[in-house]
Amino acid sequence: MSAAERDLRALLEAVCEALTVPGDDFGDRRLADRARWARTTIRGALEDDPADVGWNVGYLRRKMAAEEEAASK
Repeated sequence: MSAAERDLRALLEAVCEALTVPGDDFGDRRLADRARWARTTIRGALEDDPADVGWNVGYLRRKMAAEEEAASK
């Protein structure tokens, strides 16, 4: 598997993780936020140099980690 293929796979995995939250009112708000982040990440991956897809994946994962930390408090 090439680096580009690995980056694309990582991007798709991160988006799937972003769109997986509990199905309650709080989860609905989290899902809306995460959907915006996923859209931003995908848009960035489509508009940027393909070599930067890994950075976009990192961005989404950092946003999710920060959100999960805040949600656990």
